[in-house]
Amino acid sequence: MVLLLALVGLFAKSLLDSHTSVAAELADGNHPAAPDFTLANIRGGGDTTLSSFRGKVVVLNFWASWCDPCKEEAPALEELSKKYGDRLAVVGVDSEDATGDARDFADRYHLTYPLVHASGTGVYRRWGLTGFPETFILDRSGHVVHHFPGQVTAADVEAQIRPLLGSPA
Repeated sequence: MVLLLALVGLFAKSLLDSHTSVAAELADGNHPAAPDFTLANIRGGGDTTLSSFRGKVVVLNFWASWCDPCKEEAPALEELSKKYGDRLAVVGVDSEDATGDARDFADRYHLTYPLVHASGTGVYRRWGLTGFPETFILDRSGHVVHHFPGQVTAADVEAQIRPLLGSPA
């Protein structure tokens, strides 16, 4: 009987975990508040907190240095960061990677937007990631409004952020 109760409990927990991720909530048609995090910058010099970008549209990109699609989309994200300046925050979250490899990646692709390291923090699971890259769009109030499970282009992202930004760049 105890074993049966334990199995039922584990099953219930797995159901709750799978439905509480950001990706799962979006798939259910919700626009959840983005779970906040404070993570170390890959170049050192302190931490970055996601909620510090509240008031801006945020492109939150989860990536890893060994991921080939991540290598292809990084220049597009840098281009968007520069194009929209203070109206848009692009934030890169390096996961499942060594910090030194992440720094090398950032240098190779001349990335200037905030890049943080999340390996071992649980952020990957909370957002409901299934691979790399994955990108989420947050509105100015910090709600997640779109999810790209896979590689993005500048045009993909712009189609989602333009209505959130208001007037053209």
